[in-house]
Amino acid sequence: MKLSKGIKLLYGFGFSAQGIKDGLFQIFLFFYFSQVLGLGAGLTGLATIIALFFDAISDPLVGVLSDRWKSERWGRRHGFMVISAIPLGVFIYLLFSPPSDLDQVGLFLWLTTFTILVRVSLTLFQVPGMSLGAELSVDYNERTSITSYRVMFVALMSTLIIIIGFVVFFVPSEKYARGLMNPETYPKFAMFCGFLIILSIIVSALGTRKVIPLLPKAAENQVKFNLKTFFKEVAMMFRMKSYSTIILYTMVLYIGIGVGTVFTTYFMEYYFQFTETQMALLPIASGIGGILALFLASILGEKFDKKRAVLYSTIAFSILFSLPYNLRLLGMFPENGEASLILIYFVCILFAYMFLWIVLSIVGSMMADVVDEFELKTNNRNEGLFFSSMSFAYKCTVGLGYFIAGVLLEIIAFPKQVGVEDVPIKAIEGLGFIGGPVLMSTYLIAIIFLIAYPINKKRYNEIRVALKNKK
Repeated sequence: MKLSKGIKLLYGFGFSAQGIKDGLFQIFLFFYFSQVLGLGAGLTGLATIIALFFDAISDPLVGVLSDRWKSERWGRRHGFMVISAIPLGVFIYLLFSPPSDLDQVGLFLWLTTFTILVRVSLTLFQVPGMSLGAELSVDYNERTSITSYRVMFVALMSTLIIIIGFVVFFVPSEKYARGLMNPETYPKFAMFCGFLIILSIIVSALGTRKVIPLLPKAAENQVKFNLKTFFKEVAMMFRMKSYSTIILYTMVLYIGIGVGTVFTTYFMEYYFQFTETQMALLPIASGIGGILALFLASILGEKFDKKRAVLYSTIAFSILFSLPYNLRLLGMFPENGEASLILIYFVCILFAYMFLWIVLSIVGSMMADVVDEFELKTNNRNEGLFFSSMSFAYKCTVGLGYFIAGVLLEIIAFPKQVGVEDVPIKAIEGLGFIGGPVLMSTYLIAIIFLIAYPINKKRYNEIRVALKNKK
């Protein structure tokens, strides 16, 4: 079926919830617990690692359940999406509202518990939602368009929520010259974000309900869920070169993103010493990049085919994200406070984000193609299982990235709860090395795993013809 732009917009709008959560976690969460509340950076990273054990259960479980779910009214995916909304919004608020008298152990337990609850709630939306995107079309190029809407809303809303945070909530005061250091602001901001999360999911799920009768349904003869069948299907997935190459590429990519996510605030606050106004300006680059990617992802995917478009775009954003840090290490970048600094940095990350969002749009489309190949081999459509593995790869490697970031902060001996003027020069130089050579190398290593991906447009059309002939 040919999808209207209205359905694509409503579908993508639901992922505003993920964008809001990403904005909170990217800029505010690690910084809040580590620098504002004083929780050790290692413990902050460890909390995300512990949450992975729950993700390892919840992600595939939700994926498999939604693959087999039968409901005339809500289909396979929409019911899970709707019930995720309120818990996700509430747990986001509670995560940023710990009691004021907690010690290190108490802060660690609070962060761990509510990180788990937020991530499990997000799984209830994210895995069925990504699976729904794969079901909305079987057209090779339109699938990239659908995932582009999803990625665009993630980029736009993470940008918007960061800007609102800096401009409306984290404003300097007499008591707190740097607004980010005000502990009283975080719960209010989290409550606002929680409300927006609930609204976006409900609007998206109800707005796309009319496509439910047109979507694939759970097979009548599909084997009921049991561990033996589950592990057999997972083993078959990893034997497929198309799947293993994408998932390994994605995991390495997200490790770099996870490390960069934690360090974003450190880079802005300590390395480049941007003002709050400049910090509010920079996320606009991500949003503009998301809009550009919406139009360019399909074009590049069609012109170069999906794999080459991802490879080229990965090289591009690897260089661009790390360029300001590498140039400064070489003594070729403007000094802090110079007018040209913010302009050059903004341009670099704008195009870096554009290529990153193009990559994530096309990779989601590629995974949908892999699902069709799996159906040809097994006669089962397991979008939920496949996209649960992508969801887990995202959370797992971002979690590992958080843990690695905590270790790196310890290695460079970065102090806690201090102003810019009190940070040792060696710690500042360590931030530059992480933002430049370390992250660039991580992104480029990911390319190695995708080179062997076997599905191009010709192969995909052969798969669709074979599936049609089997029915």
